[in-house]
Amino acid sequence: MSKDLEISRLCDAYGALLTEHRRDMIRSYYDCDLSLAEIAENNGITRQAALCSIKQAEKQLRGYEDAMRLVEKSDKLRDSLNGLAAELESDIDKARTTVLRLLDEID
Repeated sequence: MSKDLEISRLCDAYGALLTEHRRDMIRSYYDCDLSLAEIAENNGITRQAALCSIKQAEKQLRGYEDAMRLVEKSDKLRDSLNGLAAELESDIDKARTTVLRLLDEID
């Protein structure tokens, strides 16, 4: 199973919505880079049970993102702010227009 680092970002956003057990499994696998065998040993379960818990947590996290789009919105906001910072360096009037547009989008 290859590690999708996007899951770690989703866990940052939605981890509180998971059970403590599933959150710990995801954090161990993605953030601590533990193997399935290490996670299984640490939790007194089989490697297959660890894999199933991680897969179920991943599915939950993706479902939360599909419904709420917090990570997507955060990415868009970061991109907009980076663009605004670049505009501020070159053209203050253009930056002012961008700020007003972004404020309208938030409302």
